[in-house]
Amino acid sequence: MTKILFHSLTIPPDKVSTGMLVAEIASGFKDRGVDVEILASTPQYNFDSNINNKVEFKRISRILSESSYKDVRVIHINSKKRSYSDSKRILQWFRFHYHSIKYLFKNRSEYSHIFLFSYPPTMNLVGIFISKFLKIKLIYSYWELYPEIAEQIDRVKNKLLLSLFKSIDTYALNNADLVVLNSKELEEYMKNERLVENNLTTINHFSPFPYLKELPRKSLKSIFYAGNIGKPQNIPFFIDYFNKSLSSEWTLNVYGSGEEYEHVKSLENEKVLVNEYIDRSKLIELTADIPFALVSLDPNLTIEGFPGKTFDYLSMNKIILCFANDNSAVARFIEENEVGINIDPENLQNLDYVIKKLNSPEFIEKSLNNVINLNKNEINKEKVIDEYLSLI
Repeated sequence: MTKILFHSLTIPPDKVSTGMLVAEIASGFKDRGVDVEILASTPQYNFDSNINNKVEFKRISRILSESSYKDVRVIHINSKKRSYSDSKRILQWFRFHYHSIKYLFKNRSEYSHIFLFSYPPTMNLVGIFISKFLKIKLIYSYWELYPEIAEQIDRVKNKLLLSLFKSIDTYALNNADLVVLNSKELEEYMKNERLVENNLTTINHFSPFPYLKELPRKSLKSIFYAGNIGKPQNIPFFIDYFNKSLSSEWTLNVYGSGEEYEHVKSLENEKVLVNEYIDRSKLIELTADIPFALVSLDPNLTIEGFPGKTFDYLSMNKIILCFANDNSAVARFIEENEVGINIDPENLQNLDYVIKKLNSPEFIEKSLNNVINLNKNEINKEKVIDEYLSLI
């Protein structure tokens, strides 16, 4: 067998959960004797320049650099730091795709399979190029429905543009040899709404970080959120609910960055503290005692996105407080596995049962036991890597 290529926008040292998942799966392939490489950008999201200094980037051309992740060779397309301007961001994506396609065409004879990961939303163009022109077996890991997300949160208002975007996206999925999804709900949607007819399979995410042994302080009335602070995360709406519904004993700590950060920062009060992005090791230290972690999602989003931070929280032995549509994949996952509780932002009347559960020692004890069992059995990293390996 010739080499396997993993193609993703982000990869460590970028501290982006999707890129870290890709790197860990590739590393798992390497450990199992597979010849594997990664094609990605240079860091775009990483806010800690000291981390970059610990990674050796060897420039191999004007466009490309090289590094390694756990003995896996990583080819980087040299890129600028992520822009928060939509127009500039799209241009960054297209530049990345252009140089990706050039690299893939030049090295097409080296790879038997390409694992393509769906972020950014325009990655579907690379998928079409691989399947229609390179004729290399394409396994497309598709974790978020970007056209539908843009539509639901009113990010793109032009209906014609959305329709074109969705058609291209569906075409890319139908032409992949295999499409990997991260929830059964998304799989059903793909079949029934997008009419994707090729092989679909569902594989759970996992946390790319080691599982912690320490448990939080169960009696502490505190919640934290860590991650992107953007429109889909709906953090201001949750803060409003938090302020109105939970007593002054409770605190909420927010850590992150994004386009809504300044707005969220303006909502600080005695109960709510908003902090900039911090490294995970520091986050673990500051949140070690906190029993509850927040997953928040715009109520219009159901199966379109499954926040990867859910699995990071679980690896930290946290009970999930989900603030999302009851029909969302993440809410169903949390309720079915009994690792937390969901609050539907569209139905905030008579939620006494939520307060009772949050203050119930029995609920907290049972939820933490379920978190431990879920980490060991269903979202175990080695199990997930074996499922990906079986695809080739």
